[in-house]
Amino acid sequence: MFFSSAFKRFSRRQFSNNVHFFSRRQASYYYFDKPRSTTQGLFLTPQHKKFLTYAGIILGVIVVSHIEEAPVTHRKRLMLCPQWLEDDLGKISYRSIMAQYGRYVLPDNNSTAIRVRKVMSRLIHAAENYRDPETGQPQNLFTSMGGKSIPFNEWKIHVIDDVAMRQETPNAFVIGDGKVFVFRSILPLCRDDDGLATVLAHELGHQLAHHIGEKLTKSPLYVSLVILSYALIGSNNIGNLAVSLGLEKPASRNMETEADYIGLMLMSTACFNPHEAPDFWARMISFESKMGGSIPELISTHPSSQRRNVNLKEWMPRAKRQYELAGCGNFAQRFKSFSLF
Repeated sequence: MFFSSAFKRFSRRQFSNNVHFFSRRQASYYYFDKPRSTTQGLFLTPQHKKFLTYAGIILGVIVVSHIEEAPVTHRKRLMLCPQWLEDDLGKISYRSIMAQYGRYVLPDNNSTAIRVRKVMSRLIHAAENYRDPETGQPQNLFTSMGGKSIPFNEWKIHVIDDVAMRQETPNAFVIGDGKVFVFRSILPLCRDDDGLATVLAHELGHQLAHHIGEKLTKSPLYVSLVILSYALIGSNNIGNLAVSLGLEKPASRNMETEADYIGLMLMSTACFNPHEAPDFWARMISFESKMGGSIPELISTHPSSQRRNVNLKEWMPRAKRQYELAGCGNFAQRFKSFSLF
C-alpha cells in the first residue's frame, strides 16, 4: 500500500513536470531582464510591413510611368534603359567592330558602298517623314521615343568585304547613333535594291524601336528569376534553361518579328517594292537549305525564315496601303534599281 501510494504521488509529480517541459514551445532568452522569443524574427513587424508597402507603391509608380509605345506597332512595353546608355553601348560596339573588321571596310567611293548609302538614305528619310496609316499624321520615328534625328552626313555606313576575308557571314546591323554595317556576302541574297532595303529597313526597325534598351530593361528580371530558381532547387542550370526558353528567346523572337513589320512599313514608305520582302526570305530559305538547314525556332533568338516569309505575306495589304499613302505611284519604277551584280 505504501509503495503503491508513493508511486502514484511520484507519477503525478513526474507527469506534471513533463507537461510543463513540453509546454515550452520555444526557448526564451532574457535581454536586460526582458524575455524575447527566438521565433520573433520570423514574423513581419508593422515597420517592415509599412516599408514593403511603400516600396511596392514606389515600384508600381516607376513601372506605370515607364510604360511606352513602340513606334509603328504601338506595342506597350516597359522601358527603363536611358538613351545615353544605349548610345554608350553603341559607341563601344562600334569601336570593337572597327578594330576587328576595319581593314576590310570598302572605301566610300566604292560602287557597292555608294549604292548601300543611297538605299539607306531613302530609308532614313522615310523614317523622318513617316505617316501613320491609321491616323494619317506625320511623325519622325527617330524622335518619337525621345531619341534624336541625326543628319545623314553624320551617319557612318560601312560595307565589310567578308568575301575577301574568306569568312562569309551574310549579315547587316545598325548600332548606336547612326552606325550601319553591311557584310558584302549578303548582297547576292538581296539581289537588288528592294532586297537590300528589306534587310536595312529591318535593322533600322530595331534601332527605331530601341530594342537594345528593352533587352537591357528585361535583363535584371531574367537574372532575378535564375537566382530565385537557385534558391528554391539548389541549381541554376534548370533556371537558366527555363528563363532562356520560356522568356528570353521568345521575347527576342517577338522583337525580330516587330522589326520585320516596322521594316516592311518603312521600305513601303520609301517607295521600295514591298513584295520583295517575302521574296528575300524565300531566297534565305533556299540558302539555309544549301548550308544544312537552320536551328529549331524554339531554341533560336530569331523566328524561322519560313515564319518570316509567311508573316510578310500576311502584312502585304497593309504595306500596299502604306505604299499608296506615301504617294509612291510610279516613283518606284523611275528609281527601280538594277542588280547589284
